[in-house]
Amino acid sequence: MTDVTDLKPTDQAYQDDQMVYRYLREHPAFFQHHPELLARMRLPHHQRGAVSLVERQMEILRDRIRGQEEDISRFIQIARQNEHIFFALNQLHLDVIAAQQKTDLRIALSAFANKMSQVHACNLLEFSHADMGANFSALQLMLEHRLQGRQYYLGRLTKDEMASVFPPSIHSVALFLISGADEPLGLLAFGSELDDHFQPSMDVLFLEHIAKLLALVLPRYATR
Repeated sequence: MTDVTDLKPTDQAYQDDQMVYRYLREHPAFFQHHPELLARMRLPHHQRGAVSLVERQMEILRDRIRGQEEDISRFIQIARQNEHIFFALNQLHLDVIAAQQKTDLRIALSAFANKMSQVHACNLLEFSHADMGANFSALQLMLEHRLQGRQYYLGRLTKDEMASVFPPSIHSVALFLISGADEPLGLLAFGSELDDHFQPSMDVLFLEHIAKLLALVLPRYATR
């Protein structure tokens, strides 16, 4: 064990600090019993010079309350956004169930996209030479590059990649693979004119749910 006399001044000061810290933590009522010390304590402040301990405590509490109010406001905003998406998703379910043909599905998806903030385009692409023509090979190459074994991709595309999905006005995309029982059925794509609207860090719960819904209903139109 190191003797106290062998400690450097900084080491001794550190131990003293720790001792005082532990004592005050274990005796939070200390200043209630010694109010004269509380009144004499001063803390450095980067704007007002030295302030009393009580002033500093009040400032910390105000900052904490301000931060909590900001958190509550942010949570309320997120809750409102989720509520809006929930009702739009419910309507999409009804429209998909009532759809009689693929055109109805695309209309329902476009209506859903129009209700989403900063979403400016929606496309449903089926993996069929007959439906896509010359774009089929370009789409396959793009998906191999971007998905890389995953079910979705969020972010930017190159100009050539974008040409197989959306017009040049779209700058960021959300791509979801629609998977059938045996093979992929198609691609659900949402686009935004903002560069950073769709990002890899985004939550995909709602959009992933739509892709699963389409995987259930698309096979009914296979022969139409």
